[in-house]
Amino acid sequence: MTEMALALTVVETGRSWLFHHKAVVRVGRALDNDVAIAHAAVSRHHLELKRSGRGWTLTNLGINQTYWQGHPVHHSRLPSTLVLELAPDGPHLKVQQMPPCTHEGNSPNNLFCEHCGEPLRSVGQVGDYRLVSALGVGGMGTAYLAWHPNGGTCVVKEMNSELLDNAKARELFEREAALQARLVHPGIPKLFTHLHIGDRTYLVMEMIHGLDLERWVLTRGPVAFPEAISWLMELCDILQYLHSQRPPVMHRDIKPANLLVRERDRRLFLIDFGAVKELGRGAGTAIGAPSYSAPEQLLGKTVPQSDLYALGPTLLFLVTGEDPQRFFRWQNGRRMLNPTTLKGLFPPVLPVLQKLTAPGVGDRYADAAAVAAALRACLPPRA
Repeated sequence: MTEMALALTVVETGRSWLFHHKAVVRVGRALDNDVAIAHAAVSRHHLELKRSGRGWTLTNLGINQTYWQGHPVHHSRLPSTLVLELAPDGPHLKVQQMPPCTHEGNSPNNLFCEHCGEPLRSVGQVGDYRLVSALGVGGMGTAYLAWHPNGGTCVVKEMNSELLDNAKARELFEREAALQARLVHPGIPKLFTHLHIGDRTYLVMEMIHGLDLERWVLTRGPVAFPEAISWLMELCDILQYLHSQRPPVMHRDIKPANLLVRERDRRLFLIDFGAVKELGRGAGTAIGAPSYSAPEQLLGKTVPQSDLYALGPTLLFLVTGEDPQRFFRWQNGRRMLNPTTLKGLFPPVLPVLQKLTAPGVGDRYADAAAVAAALRACLPPRA
């Protein structure tokens, strides 16, 4: 038996929704509805559409009533197409029952159907989530572009199979889930859920459509100083939030590959919390990319200023496209910036770079807000 899809359109605005596999669709003014309509005449929870056999039935829930052809509808099986009036003087909702999409006419390169939005192929399944393609493989897990019939696209991160018997790795993966679940910041992707299926562990997160800054530079070339500084100022805001938690939360893996720029508005997001640690919790572990890690972090003694240290090498990579290590030298047993390699760089930022990457923690900026202020002072007046 073929299930009928459900298409809903607000006539006055043209806004549309399409549901292929959902069993119940709720309509109302409240944001927790599947179809949220901001109109004073619409009840907070106005009506419910429920799959019944091959078709759908409607049940009115709101005090303002739902009307079809001028008559109130309380509970009724729906014809293939109708237009409902959501309360007297309320908006009109066109309801259409449609056969499933055949996916015809799509380009061979499409991941999703141009007509219905469903995936055209998949590389696996995790519960109700279809894994569409791999986004990247890290030391802890593999991230997949995924799709859920009720929620659309998302990211599913699976712990790498070779780490399943590694107690420390499992602890880090579980810590990532627990911490990210309570972090709420516009520059941190939302964690939707945390799944355990058999011996496998998965994180389901918000999908941010964009490019990480490592790929950005490698494909588009070095970034102009004003834009690079602006992105790092956004990162400072995220780090100030993390370091202000009680206890402070340290990311421990700040690098261009973990900084994602959203395509539609160029907003910066900090991703991959697999190395995250709360200050004072347990013995330290050496972790992070050597080109971006502070000396104390490589010794397993991470502090909030270790995250700030990584902003220096990150800025060097963004504006030069080169491995930051070439800008450092060893002097008296300590790794320090080499002034001879910094010639030609934007002069106002050189003192900031030196303070960010000072070998001693006490010689660096006190917090991310101080870094942001120092970077802001480097910007040209009109930037």
